[in-house]
Amino acid sequence: MPTISIITVCFNAEKYIEQTIKSVIEQVGVDVEYIIVGGGSTDGTLEITKCYGSSINQWVLELDNGLRK
Repeated sequence: MPTISIITVCFNAEKYIEQTIKSVIEQVGVDVEYIIVGGGSTDGTLEITKCYGSSINQWVLELDNGLRK
């Protein structure tokens, strides 16, 4: 089975992150390496992602400095 890496970058994505995670982990026919990059969200994004800890291979948590910095 082929392995693919999927990276979700999020910042204050509480409204959509659970749907996104479910979409990734429900993929069939491939082995998924799942990485979430969080930009210092201040809503419930991190708490939601922790509920799916066994399905997420790696979290990268760092403050979001934007594209211009």
